[in-house]
Amino acid sequence: MKRLWVILSILVITIIHFLEGKILAQCEAVKELERAKIERTFISNWVCLMQSESGMNTRLVTGPKTASSYSFGILQINSAKWCTRGRTGGICNKRCEAFINDDIQDDIACAKIIFDREGFKAWNGWMKKCKNKPLPNIGHCKRRKRMTDEIEEVDPMILL
Repeated sequence: MKRLWVILSILVITIIHFLEGKILAQCEAVKELERAKIERTFISNWVCLMQSESGMNTRLVTGPKTASSYSFGILQINSAKWCTRGRTGGICNKRCEAFINDDIQDDIACAKIIFDREGFKAWNGWMKKCKNKPLPNIGHCKRRKRMTDEIEEVDPMILL
């Protein structure tokens, strides 16, 4: 009987962890945005967007909203236009459920499409909490170094 309780406890904890998703730290979000080749000048806006839309939760699903739509993932991509629930579709040509995991590169790729078409105004959270407001300070997040940066930092005396 004790063994059954242990197994059930582990199962419940695993399910809760899966449902809650990962809450990204600010610098983790910066790293993912840099990896997705988001321009450094816009990264604070993107981080603010993630904070305002999902609280940085990679697996958040909200709704129903207008026309029985739902929003998915850290960037709250909406099923009314951008993705389709249960099958591939929408302007981003993705299953909405693909946006509710800890890999946010596909979320960012779809969000770039949204941004290219509508700008940040496509997200109510950005309009209310980021537009014309102080943006997150990401200066403490270390910037990824490129090979050329590393070469420039080499002490010239070593090369002699």
